Amino acid sequence: MSKGEKKRRRALDAYSTLQRAASMASAQVEQAVHPFGLSASQFGVLETLQSRGPVHQQELAEALGRSKAQMTAIIDALEARGWVRRERHATDRRFISVYLTDDGRAVLVSTAPARSDAIVAIMAELSGDQRARLARLCRRLLRVLDPEQSIEPIDESHAEAHDDAADDAHDDDELDDPAVETTLPSPT
Repeated sequence: MSKGEKKRRRALDAYSTLQRAASMASAQVEQAVHPFGLSASQFGVLETLQSRGPVHQQELAEALGRSKAQMTAIIDALEARGWVRRERHATDRRFISVYLTDDGRAVLVSTAPARSDAIVAIMAELSGDQRARLARLCRRLLRVLDPEQSIEPIDESHAEAHDDAADDAHDDDELDDPAVETTLPSPT
């Protein structure tokens, strides 16, 4: 197998593993928020509104990686429960801003600990150094995939430069050993 074929195989394996891990982690988080009557996407909307304040519906779709149609359905469900409200812009009626209501804030506060616990349980499988490296690698991918988004590390430039050099040094290495699969407990 040529070096080019090895790199291609490793890239495909890394992507497949990343996609599977993200999907399984998302399912765990979804299970954690479901008892509160929320999907993970709905929680994401509430959390975004909590941190950013009122946001145009289209901006929410872009921020959360959803289509306009998906975001409309998510907001419809949240609005039906009284957790968000929509308002048309005063001068440009085409723009619709979404606001977090007091009831939405309350459900976010009650749901956040269960969601956090699920995420912490997933990440507990990694050491602190592994979590930091994973975060740096994900930020690196995000910068490549969406260069217009500002994803700033928490002053990890030295560590990231070291990781980049290590990654470059291993580009021509043989395939890594497959990761050991770990079954995570389902949050209850």
